[in-house]
Amino acid sequence: MRVLFTNKGSCALFFEEAKNSFGVKSWGKLGKILGTSRSMVDNYRKGNLCIPESRFLILLNSMGEERRAYFLKITRKKDENWGRVIGGKKAYEINKKEFNKGRAIAKESIKKRAKYEFNVNMPLSEDLCEFIGALIGDGFTNKYGNLYQTQITGDRSLDSDYYYNILKPICESLFKISPKITEKDNTIRLNLYSKRLFEMLTKRFQFPAGIKCYSIKIPAEMLGSEEILLNSTLKGMFNTNGGIGIDKSKKYKRPYIRINYTSASKDLINQLSKILDAYSIPHSVHRKGNSFMVQINGPENVRRFISKIGFSNKRHLDKIDKYL
Repeated sequence: MRVLFTNKGSCALFFEEAKNSFGVKSWGKLGKILGTSRSMVDNYRKGNLCIPESRFLILLNSMGEERRAYFLKITRKKDENWGRVIGGKKAYEINKKEFNKGRAIAKESIKKRAKYEFNVNMPLSEDLCEFIGALIGDGFTNKYGNLYQTQITGDRSLDSDYYYNILKPICESLFKISPKITEKDNTIRLNLYSKRLFEMLTKRFQFPAGIKCYSIKIPAEMLGSEEILLNSTLKGMFNTNGGIGIDKSKKYKRPYIRINYTSASKDLINQLSKILDAYSIPHSVHRKGNSFMVQINGPENVRRFISKIGFSNKRHLDKIDKYL
C-alpha cells in the first residue's frame, strides 16, 4: 500500500517531526533509517511521490500516541498498483481464462496461510497470561484508521533482556507475529500490528482500547482460572509496572526491601489487594497523587511474594539476588 497526505504542508510537517523524533539532522540520515536515498526522501516529503506504507509506519512509530493519531487522520491509502487498475481490467477481458487460473492458485495459497493464523480462542496458558499481565502493567492496544497497534513500553537500560528474551518469544509462539522492538533515548517499545490481536484483547478480555490507565482491570477469565494462570498474570504485571525499593536509611540494620505496584486504576489496585489477602501476603494500600499503590514491606513478606508469584524480568531478579 501507498500512503498519501491530504496536502503537501502536512506531509512536510510529518517528515520534519519524524526527523526530530529520530534525532537526526539531515534528510540523508533519515533516508538511511528508511533504507533509501536522500533524493527519495525529498520526493516523499515534498509530496511528489506516495510513501510506501512500511516506511510510513517506521516514521509514525517514532512519535507519541497523540501525533500518530493526528497524522493517521490526515492520510489515506492507495494500492501500490493503483495507476495500473484500468489497464488491468482490460487485460482481464483479453486473458480471462489465465486470470481465473491464477485466482484459483491464489485462493489455495490463502487457505494454506490461514493455517498459520493464531486462534483467538486459544486456551489460557502461563505465557498468554504473562503477556496479558505485561499489557495491563505498561501497555495499550488501539485502532488508528486501518492500523491496529498493541504496544508494551519499558525502560531501555533495565528491561531490554525481558523484552527480547521473554516477551518477544512469547509473541512469536502465541500469535505467530514477530514484534517490532524499537529503542529510543531511555525507552524500549514492543509493537505488534494485528487486527486479530486487537479484537482478541478488546472482545475476549475486555481490554479498553486507547488510554486505559483509569479503567484497566484483571480480566474475569484470569480471575476465574487456575491459581497458576492467575499468578502468571500477576507476574506479567509486576514485571512491567512493579518496582523493588531499597531503603538504606540508618534506622535499619541492613537495607530494607519493598515491592510496590502503582496504578491510576482503583479497581485494579482493589483486585490486587484482594488477591494478596487471599494469598496471606501482608501489604498496605496507599494513595499517591492521582494514583494508588500496593506495597509489600520487609524481607519476610517479599519472600512470600517471590515464593507465590515471583518475577521473570532480570532487572527485578538481579535486585532480589543482591538484597534478599
